[in-house]
Amino acid sequence: MRGGEWRPLVLATLALLAAACAGGPADTIEAEALPPPFTYVALGASETVGIGADDPLTEAWPSVLHRTALARSATLVNLGVSGATVRQALELELAPALAEQPRLATVWLNVNDLVRQVPVEQYERDLGTLVRALRRGGATDVLVASTPPVVDLPVVRACLPGGTGCQLPVRLPSAEVIDQRVAAYDAAIARVAEAEGAIVVDLGPDGAASGGIEDLVAADGFHPSSEGHRRVASAFADALASLPSVAELRPPPGATPGGPAGATPSG
Repeated sequence: MRGGEWRPLVLATLALLAAACAGGPADTIEAEALPPPFTYVALGASETVGIGADDPLTEAWPSVLHRTALARSATLVNLGVSGATVRQALELELAPALAEQPRLATVWLNVNDLVRQVPVEQYERDLGTLVRALRRGGATDVLVASTPPVVDLPVVRACLPGGTGCQLPVRLPSAEVIDQRVAAYDAAIARVAEAEGAIVVDLGPDGAASGGIEDLVAADGFHPSSEGHRRVASAFADALASLPSVAELRPPPGATPGGPAGATPSG
């Protein structure tokens, strides 16, 4: 091969090697397929914090949802506060949530309001204020949990008429009255979701708690177990499919879902 003939061949070979070292077309396609980075904020009480799970940092249901159902470009900020009612979430969780300018928000706030016997009218007003603010005029998709079957929780049953060993600060009315209040709360949640453009996530007997909650409750008799947290996360993941923007939140077909195992704490 004469002097100048080998140069184009060498240059072409070097260009191919450089493309291979840089990751090549496959990496470029995968990067382009990933949804843009976005923030997911979780508002709630002790269930959202992860109480009841064996490892609250990695097994809290928002962490499971983040890891198993959302794109790798998602960042989770868990703002849950143990013991919070909707009114307390307005005071403690809403401002930090809005500061994140989230693309997705989840809300599970009903059990503490119910146990503290917050009137349904007040609950609905407060929940409506919270969801309306989180929606940011439609910029944030919001998923709102319905009420689980609290009357089946051992801690609650101990505080019903005739129960023994009550650990709650108040005695509770009959199981029938509690079921009626659960139905009233769920009707309020449905009205708020419809008015504000949010999606309801079914945590009741037909949803996450189908088949009974015996195996879904932690040893404390009140919070979800690790399996309960996984079941709740699955219910929220199913609800994502109802969002028009689901393609912007889930991993693309064939891609691995999820970010880091742990959640970003609120502070």
